[in-house]
Amino acid sequence: MNVARYVDSLEEFRSTTIDDLHTPVDTDETTSDSQSTVPKGDDADEDIFESVESISYIGLVEMVLKNRPRLHRIIRDPSLQPELIPRLLAISLSAFVFFGAAMTVVLLAAGTWPQLTSIADVLNAPQTRLIAFSPIEEFSLQTSGGLLIAALKLTAAYALGLIAATGICLPSLYFYGLLSGVKMTMLDVVVHALKSKATAAVALVGILPIYAALCMGMVIFGAPAFLLHATLWLGLMLPFIGGFWGTYSLYTGFEGICHTMPPGRRERRECFLRRLVLSWSAVYTAVGPVMIFSLWVWLQTLGNVG
Repeated sequence: MNVARYVDSLEEFRSTTIDDLHTPVDTDETTSDSQSTVPKGDDADEDIFESVESISYIGLVEMVLKNRPRLHRIIRDPSLQPELIPRLLAISLSAFVFFGAAMTVVLLAAGTWPQLTSIADVLNAPQTRLIAFSPIEEFSLQTSGGLLIAALKLTAAYALGLIAATGICLPSLYFYGLLSGVKMTMLDVVVHALKSKATAAVALVGILPIYAALCMGMVIFGAPAFLLHATLWLGLMLPFIGGFWGTYSLYTGFEGICHTMPPGRRERRECFLRRLVLSWSAVYTAVGPVMIFSLWVWLQTLGNVG
């Protein structure tokens, strides 16, 4: 009798224990199911631009303006990089077209146009200037054809010059990345450089309306000639002012790649990487204006239109 009672109590205890063990497991499974359900929705939202078809021109511009961390994650995907390169390049070229059109309007409103002197001529005659703003009557810009050619030359000089300067400086950027210990391919360097170029281009488009309004106000209220010319010089340097945003974007992109390093090595290399990016930006800043000016002078020699 005692043995039977003991067996019954033992079975009751065992069943109770098993039920208690199963209950939290079910709860955890329910909780994990509910938690897994929520991230799936979030992941779907986060990955809304992950497919190649959905990474559109406008989508990239919006990510540059609103969600750069997502843009940095996307450009690190090797499968998307070949599709991103032409679209980032298109953003940059579109911005330079806007810049050329805006500068043409400002220069015509000011009644002046840049007169260029080649670098070789300036070295032979140091008293001459590289760029001098002369009255527009000295140029054949009265006709619509002459005006269009002059605007195209200005736009092409900046667009092709800045892109060509980026291509010339790419090997040095790749070498700097290797020195800093960052694991990247040449394709990574290209897409990061074009991403920084697109960021600078978007910043340039944002600056242009303010600059145009300033110049128009000076023309309307008759500002002194030296002040107007200084403002026009500022306009020619606007792409490099917007380049500060591109430099910061380049550094943040490279900083994200630093997370592939071991923690101890990462702490030692991040400062080194920052200096390398700044050094590359200085090299690009030196190469860019020379490339733009040389192309502009060469385009000017193709015809008599300034």
